[in-house]
Amino acid sequence: MTDRSSLTAKGAATRARLLAAASAELGARGRLEIATVAARAGVAQSVLYRYFANKDGLVEAVVHDFYDAYSVAVFDAPLEPEATWMQREALRLQREVHFLYAHPLGRTVTAGLLHEAAATRADATRQREQALAAARNICHGQRTGQLDPSVDAGLAGAAIIGALRAMLSDALARDPPPSPQLVIDAAIRLGRAVLAAGDGE
Repeated sequence: MTDRSSLTAKGAATRARLLAAASAELGARGRLEIATVAARAGVAQSVLYRYFANKDGLVEAVVHDFYDAYSVAVFDAPLEPEATWMQREALRLQREVHFLYAHPLGRTVTAGLLHEAAATRADATRQREQALAAARNICHGQRTGQLDPSVDAGLAGAAIIGALRAMLSDALARDPPPSPQLVIDAAIRLGRAVLAAGDGE
């Protein structure tokens, strides 16, 4: 398997095509076959193993690539510095819901339709990271006096991340799904209840 950092431009393009093909397969079926992915990407099966050690390595790379894009679009995007904590989180939540509605893997990941063990392991890892990040963010709100300091940040962060995933799982499993704004409004109300945040926060 070729180290990612040593890829040529052509190699990087081939790897990207393989990831895109695998992502399309997972999005459509919740699982993938190496032969189908290679055919979609227009390469021989043997080429795939130059970039990924095995099928699990490919599946994990697809899920991590999804979450990397998720982070860039939602958590790493700039926010208005003068906004209150709750205003910033409402904006972040809007970005999050719209990203998951739009991304080809959004429904498959949030609705629990991944049927590859490697995918569910990678998903669980990234979900834990998001819960920890949420806890740190709540701690920041508490330090700045915008959130109730008696709230357990770890429990609240896990509850909010888990509840949002459950809401999106239900919403994106419907045909047609409800409007993103309906999910956003419900999630904001739940977050305020968990954090005991008033309208001015």
